[in-house]
Amino acid sequence: MPKLLSIIIPVYNVELYLDECLNSVFSQVKDDVEVILINDGSTDRSGEIIKKYNDEYDFKYIHQVNQGLSAARNAGLKESSSKYVAFLDSDDILANGIIDKILKEIKISKIDIYKFKYKKFMDGENFDKTTLPSGNDILISRNDIAEEADFYCWQYVFKRSLFDGMSFDCGRCFEDQLVIPLVIYKASTCKFIDSIIVYYRMRNLSITNTVELSHVDDALFGLYRYSNKYSEDKIYFSKILAEQYISFLSKCARADHLDHSHVMNAMQEVNKIISINMIISSKNLKAIIFRVFSKFIFYRLRIVTKKDYA
Repeated sequence: MPKLLSIIIPVYNVELYLDECLNSVFSQVKDDVEVILINDGSTDRSGEIIKKYNDEYDFKYIHQVNQGLSAARNAGLKESSSKYVAFLDSDDILANGIIDKILKEIKISKIDIYKFKYKKFMDGENFDKTTLPSGNDILISRNDIAEEADFYCWQYVFKRSLFDGMSFDCGRCFEDQLVIPLVIYKASTCKFIDSIIVYYRMRNLSITNTVELSHVDDALFGLYRYSNKYSEDKIYFSKILAEQYISFLSKCARADHLDHSHVMNAMQEVNKIISINMIISSKNLKAIIFRVFSKFIFYRLRIVTKKDYA
């Protein structure tokens, strides 16, 4: 019999964190939940740790050659047979009691997308994981989500059908930003749940703390994608473009020391496809300033970030 919720957990070389992650999941798993673990070619003890859990818990296990986070998530989606799906990164922690909360919401309201809160913590930090009382759970629109620009896939619970015909882009960084706005766009109903779903571990070696020219190229790819969708829903996609334009300029400034010509060409290309009017439609004042004064903003950001890469 199909389950109600699938939790998809990609695993790659996280032996230091995997026990804590899996304990947070299996300590609260119910009969209505299937857990899907994708070992993306780990070369450390992650596989051994997963095998230990296999002796005590039922879950689906995929072991594949290393293909990256997007491919692992896609494999999990393909394997999922549940009505709803959630994602969890294997160095993060699922909040206590949240599975009961999710299942109750799914059974009662049957919303397309549930958005939750999350809490960041530094690797090695001791912090309080006590479940806090919920506040106001309210219906929201996809435009509300677009304005907040929260596109971490593990911050949501999605109706599985929203991913039909869609997948995470393999070989690109910041994959959530490239696909989750499209998934949200397909949703008819959205609800904000005022509860923490994930404790997000901040690691010094994470992609958000590094810089490469490919980050600029991937951000450019996203801006192309959403500019092509702009005519379908100018309000929604202008909000997506506004936030991603800000992020794009920041990435350009951080990567400029690697190849100035490459970065300048990318900026010229973006300013051809993203008009000022497209950004004005978002009513995002910061994005409007960034777009109108893009050259000045870029050089100011470059000065600020230069000390980090000297």
